[in-house]
Amino acid sequence: MTEKLKPYELNEMQELVRHSVSLMERRHSRWRLLEAIYRTGSLYQANQVEPGKLQELLPMLDEHVVNLVLPHINIIMASVVSRDPQFVATPFGGGEEAEKSVEIADAIINYFWRRLRVIREMRDATADAIKLGSGFVKVGWNHVEQEYETSRTERQEQALDMYEQERLSAILEEREMKGSVESFFKKVPHSSMRVIRSEPFVEYVSPYDIFLPSNARRMEDARWVCHRVTLPVDEVLANPEFNVSESDIIRDGTSLNPADEYQAEWRRQSEDVDGHYASALALDTATLWEFYDMRTRRLTVFQLDAGEVLWEGELPWSHRYPPFVHIRNYTGSGNDFWGFGDLENIANIQYMFNEFLTEQMENARRSGQKYLINKDAMSDELLAALESDEADVVAPVESINGQPLNEIVVPVFRQALSGDIYAAKAELQSYMQEVLGINDFQAGGVGADRMSATAAAVVEGVATLRAQDKIMSIEEGASQVGNLILLLCQEYLDEPTAIRISGDMGSSWPEVTKADLYGEFLVKVEGGSLRALNPATKEQQGLRTLQQVLPVLVQLQYDPTPALRSALRDLGYNPDDVLVPMDNAIAAQAAGAPPGPQPGVPPSAPTAPIAGMGGPPAAEQAQMAGGLTI
Repeated sequence: MTEKLKPYELNEMQELVRHSVSLMERRHSRWRLLEAIYRTGSLYQANQVEPGKLQELLPMLDEHVVNLVLPHINIIMASVVSRDPQFVATPFGGGEEAEKSVEIADAIINYFWRRLRVIREMRDATADAIKLGSGFVKVGWNHVEQEYETSRTERQEQALDMYEQERLSAILEEREMKGSVESFFKKVPHSSMRVIRSEPFVEYVSPYDIFLPSNARRMEDARWVCHRVTLPVDEVLANPEFNVSESDIIRDGTSLNPADEYQAEWRRQSEDVDGHYASALALDTATLWEFYDMRTRRLTVFQLDAGEVLWEGELPWSHRYPPFVHIRNYTGSGNDFWGFGDLENIANIQYMFNEFLTEQMENARRSGQKYLINKDAMSDELLAALESDEADVVAPVESINGQPLNEIVVPVFRQALSGDIYAAKAELQSYMQEVLGINDFQAGGVGADRMSATAAAVVEGVATLRAQDKIMSIEEGASQVGNLILLLCQEYLDEPTAIRISGDMGSSWPEVTKADLYGEFLVKVEGGSLRALNPATKEQQGLRTLQQVLPVLVQLQYDPTPALRSALRDLGYNPDDVLVPMDNAIAAQAAGAPPGPQPGVPPSAPTAPIAGMGGPPAAEQAQMAGGLTI
C-alpha cells in the first residue's frame, strides 16, 4: 500500500531554507555587482566602496566612468512594457454557460488590472528580469473586515426581520410564535462585522527574497517556494493569526535579512545619519519565512531559528498554482530556473569602455610641456615662471660657463595618444547596441530624426523580432497574473462589484459576483499590447485605418465608429472631443445659434468622404450614408 505524502516538519523546512540561502549567496553577490554597473557604470564600486557611506560614492567619479548601460537598458524596458495589456479570455471548459460568461471574464480581469495599477508592479519585475534575469510578482486575495457598533435603528430593523421570519414560520407550521419584537430586539448583537476590502492584490517581490529547490525548473513545477518577509515586530505581535509572544519572537540582529546586504546597508545608514540615531522602534524588525509546500498544499509561516511555527494550514485557495509569477529573461538551458539578464552580456564591454576612457583622461592630464633644466641654473623664479598659467611671464636665467639658453632649459615633447584608442572606444559603443539588439533609430542616433515613417516602421519591425523572446516572456507573465486574478475572483468575489463593459450597444455597469464567472478560461494577452508603439508607426496605422479599413466597413454595412475612434487615437486625437453626435449640433441650432462652427463646440463630422480614403463612387456613397453612425 502506498504511503500518503507527509508535509514537511518545521526542522525540515528550516533546513531546506538554510540550504537554499547558502546556494543563493553567490548569485546575490553577482546580482549586486550587476546592479552597481547599472547605477554607476563601474565594476569596481561594489568591491571598493564600503556599503552605507553615500559620501564615499562620489569620489568614484575619478575613475572616468561614462555609464552606457543605463540608457540602453532603459530603452529596452520602455519598449517591452509601457502600456496596460488587453486581456482575452477563451473558454475551454463549462459549455454554453462559460460562453455566456466570457465577456464578463474579460472585463473583470481588465477592470482589476487597471484598478490595482498592476502595470507598476510589472514594470518593476520586468526591470529585475532585464537586469538580473528574473523578476517576480505575488498575486493573492485581500479580505479585510472591521467591527463596528450598530445603531439602535439598525438593531430594530434586524429585530423586525427576525420577527417577520418567525411569524411566517409559525403560520406554515401551525404553531404559536416563540417571541415578540422586544425579545428579538434583545437578541440582536450590538456590533457587526463590515467588509471594507475584498479584492485581489498584485505586489512586486524582490528576487533577493525568493527561494526554491536547487533542481526546480519552473515556478509551477517547484515542490516548494519560500518568500522572505521583513516586518516590524509590533505588526507581527498584533496579528491575531500568529501564534507568538513578545518573548518568543526573534528580532533581527545586525541586518534586516541576513542574506541581503542591501538591507544591511539600509540599517547602517539608519543607525547614524548626521549624528542622529534611529529610534529603537524603527529598527525593531523580524524576518518571517512563508513556506508554500506545493506537494501537500500547505502554507507555514515561521522564523528560521524558532522552535514553533507562527501559522500553518491549508493553502487558502483552490487553484493549483503558487502565488508567485516568474518573469524570466534568457536561460542557458531548459534545466535552469534562474535566468540571466542583459547586463551579464555587456558588463565586459562597459569595463573595457571605462579602461579606454581612463587612458584618454590620463593622457589629457599628462599633456602639456615638460622641461629638462640644468640644476645649477634652477631658481625659484624660474620654477614659478615654468609652472605659471599666466601669459608673457619673464624669468631671468644666468648663463653657466657660456652655455646657450637652449641647452639650459630644454622642452620635452610627448607622443600623442594613438588613434586606435579612440577608434576602439567607438567600436565598443556599437558592440553594446548590437549585443542588446538596439538599433541606431531606437538610440536616437544620427539620421533617426530624418527617417521616414515607412523606414521607421521597418526598423522597428526588425528590433521587435530581436526582442520577441523577451516580449513573449513578459506577455506570458502578464497572462499568468490575469489568470490568477480570474481564478481568485471565481472563488472569493462574494461582494457585488460594478464593472464597465463596452459593447456594440454602448457601455454598461453590471454588478458581478463569482456566480457570473462560471467556467474554465484560458487567459492570454493580445500580442504587442504591452509594448510601446513608435509615434511614426502609430500614425501610419491610423492613416491606414482611415484609408483602407473604414471604407470597407461602411461598404459591408458594419458600424465604423469603433474603427474611426481607434484611428483618431492613433493620430493623436481624443475621439470624445472630435466626434460630436449630430443631434447636439441640431439642438444648438434650434436654440437660436447661427449655423456653422460655434465657439467651444467642435465641428460635426463631415458627410463627404475624407480625401485620399479611396472610398466608393458618389452614387454608392449616397446609398451607404445611412450606415455611417457617429
